[in-house]
Amino acid sequence: MHWSYCRLLAAIVIAVTTGVVAPLGAQDTTGRKDTLPVPPPVVPAPVPPPPVPAPITPPVPTIEQIRYAEGLRTATRGVAQLRDGLSRVLRTQQTKDSITSRRAARRLGGLCASARTFIASGRPKMQPTAYADSMRIMAKQLVVRLDSLARALPVCEQTAGRQPTVVATDLTKRLQAYDDALLAYKTALAAQNRPDSTKTVSQQ
Repeated sequence: MHWSYCRLLAAIVIAVTTGVVAPLGAQDTTGRKDTLPVPPPVVPAPVPPPPVPAPITPPVPTIEQIRYAEGLRTATRGVAQLRDGLSRVLRTQQTKDSITSRRAARRLGGLCASARTFIASGRPKMQPTAYADSMRIMAKQLVVRLDSLARALPVCEQTAGRQPTVVATDLTKRLQAYDDALLAYKTALAAQNRPDSTKTVSQQ
């Protein structure tokens, strides 16, 4: 009897132990997470491109300024002929060929006459009052030098054949003064038509 009671008690203990342990062992651990969730990567917002500054156009020339430029182009044709005649005389002076020198001197006289015609045609259009401020000063200086060159042309027509060296020396000086004034005029005109870099930077 006592032995049967012990066996029954042991069976009860085993049953109770199995009932408690089994559910604990059957727990689902697949859903457990030991780490925190990783947040999605942060994508930076696109940076807009810098604004494109509006192009700065040069000032539109006035009618008087257009006339000045047209007159200068006409006068330039005469100056080009004068340069050709001077170049011929200077080249022949180096060769010491008297026949070629006389031919070049007569040619210079003829080109001076042709140059005077072109300059006389273009000069009336070149009014310095077409410009303002410092640009007017440059335009006036160019006209003064052109007039000085034109005054020497009648003498060139009459005496270049007899005194080519004297005529060529005088014309070369006047032509150099004209070239300096022309360069100053073109430089000032280019600066006037150039876009203002300070305005361009401030608009960016």
